[in-house]
Amino acid sequence: IGRSFIDFVHPRDRVTFASQITNGLAVPKNANGTQKKATNGNDTSVSSMVCRIRRYRGLSTGFGVKELVLTFMPFLLKLSFKNINDEEGNVIYLVIQASPFFSAFKTPNEPVMKASPFVIRHSANGNLEYIDPESVPYLGYLPQDVTDTDALLLYHHEDLPYLRQVYKTIVKEGGMPRCKSYRMMAQNGDYIKVETEWLSFINPWSRKLEFIIGKHYIIEGPSNPDVFQTPDPDKEIKQSEEEKNIAQNLREHIVRIMNLVLTKPAEVAKQQMTKRCQDLASFMESLMEEPAKNDDELRLDIHDADHSYYERDSVMLGGISPHHEYNDSKSSTETPLS
Repeated sequence: IGRSFIDFVHPRDRVTFASQITNGLAVPKNANGTQKKATNGNDTSVSSMVCRIRRYRGLSTGFGVKELVLTFMPFLLKLSFKNINDEEGNVIYLVIQASPFFSAFKTPNEPVMKASPFVIRHSANGNLEYIDPESVPYLGYLPQDVTDTDALLLYHHEDLPYLRQVYKTIVKEGGMPRCKSYRMMAQNGDYIKVETEWLSFINPWSRKLEFIIGKHYIIEGPSNPDVFQTPDPDKEIKQSEEEKNIAQNLREHIVRIMNLVLTKPAEVAKQQMTKRCQDLASFMESLMEEPAKNDDELRLDIHDADHSYYERDSVMLGGISPHHEYNDSKSSTETPLS
């Protein structure tokens, strides 16, 4: 009590924590510049983040508390602001609800029957843009640790040839139903086995693949069940220089596949765009033809001389005619629209 909460937050998470608070403090303002008031007197908007919090070091070992190794535990924090009236007047308090994360696995290579799927999204250059907080107990990564890193580095190097085929299918077909199992690296350096449903997003304007979304289902846990443990450098998979180069070439090939191959969804997007243009053209043509057929029915009955330039083409295009020059009412329904 009395200590600053930020002292207990892991140094690597302090920037993320601070940005969440500043986002929360930027309460939307009304048009007249005053802050909006929540219905119950409290700002009920809740933001959440994953964050490591320092564990308490006990005094049982005498006075050598500072010599003990600092340990941190991952938590899901839900942050909200409350306006509280006390002796000092109206004060804003930050309220934090913290729920601890524990590794989802208890035994080495544990078969998983009912794991919650989690989502990872990465761009066409492999840059990881989003990872579900639901992945934390299964992979051990905090979202801020892996965002903006190379998503392809999470894949086991021996599975890259198979995944290259998977990516070819995704790019050609726009997605892929649940693929065969492959290995994905957890935070502790070991690998979990996952099966994945794939989707991609094609920008209809540039007709290029923008990002790929993988919904991952865990099949088997890692050999070290504690995914939050610091990786052991001695247990790291030893790769020869040749193997490293092959793996890197495969990753680069996957990136080229995502950026170069002409995709089926892009063709579909192109066809949809062409169809929209054709539909619009035929709609405009029908607008041009209808007044010619039903001239008498559609003509506005206006006798005021000042409004003589209102005519059938004004009716057909909601008062805007493509043929009028100033108040000249000579227009041609023969002229095709470009």
